[in-house]
Amino acid sequence: SLDGRGRRQGTCLAVLRPGSTEEVARVMRIAREENLVVIAQGGNTSNVEGATPSPGWPDDLNRRTVVLQTARMNRILAIDPVNNTAHVEAGVVLAKLAEAAKEADRLFPLSFAAEGSAQMGGVLATNAGGVHVLRYGNTRALTLGLKVVLADGRVLDLTRSLRKDNAGYDLKQLFIGSEGTLGIITEAVVKLEPRPQSRTVLWLTLADLKAVEGLFTALEREAGPTLTAFELIGRSPLVSAITVRGFTPPTDPADWQVLAEISHMRADDADAANERLTDMLGELMDAGLITDGAVSQSEDQADALWAIREGIPGAVKRQGGNVKHDVSVPRSRMVEVIERTTAALRAAVPMSEPSIFGHYGDGNLHFNVGAVAGSLTKAIFAFEDEIHRIVHDHVLAAGGSIAAEHGVGAMKTLELERTKDPVELDLMRTVKRALDPEGRLNPGRVVRTEGF
Repeated sequence: SLDGRGRRQGTCLAVLRPGSTEEVARVMRIAREENLVVIAQGGNTSNVEGATPSPGWPDDLNRRTVVLQTARMNRILAIDPVNNTAHVEAGVVLAKLAEAAKEADRLFPLSFAAEGSAQMGGVLATNAGGVHVLRYGNTRALTLGLKVVLADGRVLDLTRSLRKDNAGYDLKQLFIGSEGTLGIITEAVVKLEPRPQSRTVLWLTLADLKAVEGLFTALEREAGPTLTAFELIGRSPLVSAITVRGFTPPTDPADWQVLAEISHMRADDADAANERLTDMLGELMDAGLITDGAVSQSEDQADALWAIREGIPGAVKRQGGNVKHDVSVPRSRMVEVIERTTAALRAAVPMSEPSIFGHYGDGNLHFNVGAVAGSLTKAIFAFEDEIHRIVHDHVLAAGGSIAAEHGVGAMKTLELERTKDPVELDLMRTVKRALDPEGRLNPGRVVRTEGF
């Protein structure tokens, strides 16, 4: 009942650990008979209090709340290398699925820092993203079929492995990204991809923030669909990773650096590609877009560069954390949003120090805000509401979203009500009432209905 960030402690009546879809259905039927509230929980890695009881709930609600953990439903039911699909249960850990795909010489391309504990049910329920969305899309794009237990205990079996199916409404899309508020996902059929045989990882120092636009355009033009990741990393989060985790990047920390990955379907493609990349990077230096850089020469070097990027969230957490935002804007507006939001934050909250990193390639930034050096780290949380408002307003003004890949959970429901188009919000409530009329599933998350 403690959320993944360790900030919110709720209470509940019991924890239930079903081992099958049939047992989840029995739980929901009993919950209906006994008027229980059910919160589905996978690896409990949510950053938005999406999978735990809320500390602000009244005692009567806590006394009839149960947490339903999916960890025992952890079987990989099938890997189909001809159809390039995997059929998995909700409790399968993401890293375990990635390893099973690798053993079949296939790739499950979803990858992010919590993959060692995040479970597929939660990954699907939050429509998780990660570092390879630029090339392969987020969870929604990788999902072909689902099995879902509804609020009344009925089982909706949509576990078809078809890439084309126009026989009516695509109901699975309702549950992907619904954060456990419309049904409990128990199984999924997901797409696999051909496995690249090698990769090249670039670590590049930007001359300034605006240079990221020209660099991305140049790399995309050179690599095309083999450009599988393009990450932007600010000075503050990089220094955290260096200080806490002892990482040594190949270049001195700058205000902005980029980590990019290019995948090669054949191992012998790498040498020729790297030769062209080296020439291109020289041209980019001459053009004043980058000032320094390194190109991986082996898998070990590629892993070491990625370890720096993936070590950032844990390093920041160990330093005391910061005010988090998971936002998306069009790539063409990202530089503007970073510069204007940073200026507004420093004017309104002088002790604030933006700690920005994320997936520039797909327009998703983790625009986190910590405290300047010399200040108490946790003092920034006193300004949390004001910081959220500043960041979200600038993002929305640029045509962006306040929830890119982490979801809404309980932490952003009020912001959603403040910022969503009223018609869109009304339709979301209509869907919630239709599938969960008694508000039994994860109440108060995503969209609030009567009583929550």
